[in-house]
Amino acid sequence: MIGSWRLNVGFGAFGALLTFLFSLSNNPIGTTLKNSLYAFIAFAAIALVIRLVLGQLLNPANKIDAASALEKDRGAVLDITTPDEGDSLSELMKEQWADGKGEPIKGFQPLQPKRLVSLDNPNPEEVVQAIRRLTDE
Repeated sequence: MIGSWRLNVGFGAFGALLTFLFSLSNNPIGTTLKNSLYAFIAFAAIALVIRLVLGQLLNPANKIDAASALEKDRGAVLDITTPDEGDSLSELMKEQWADGKGEPIKGFQPLQPKRLVSLDNPNPEEVVQAIRRLTDE
């Protein structure tokens, strides 16, 4: 629990004083004192409940230490780590750069298309072939 019994008494006294001041002008002194006593009990009970709730929220009684937590959760938690595969990955990249033949590719090599066709003077046979290829794809 947070605080001590003094907090309950102080909060109860505050509630009783408020009730006494507001009730004094409308009620006889006996009724005012009785209402103040009830307010004291009610406010002290509210303070006790608040202390219990805050005590449970801020400092739970069922703390589990790390050793027992490991034993309890054994097999329930999956911890996956991957091995360092930097060397094999770099070898794979070297093979790709070497074009799979063991000889490294030297620098940049532009694409070499079979033939470029201009649209200025199209050959009708080539246009028909191109249309056939496009409709098949």
